Amino acid sequence: IAQAGGLSPFAAKKRIQLRRVDKSGNENVYKLNFDAIENGAASGGTTRLVDGDVIVIPQRKLFE
Repeated sequence: IAQAGGLSPFAAKKRIQLRRVDKSGNENVYKLNFDAIENGAASGGTTRLVDGDVIVIPQRKLFE
């Protein structure tokens, strides 16, 4: 995320998704909370990306 220039003010930091396809072709979706990772409350920051991983950062909702 840092290499891509960081998150915009409109990013939904608590609803980030890591989409990964396993060897059998099934897609797994892992939900990440960027704020919790930054504060050390979640271990998602230790996840290593592999070829084919897709990170989805949705737009924030109005009062999110």
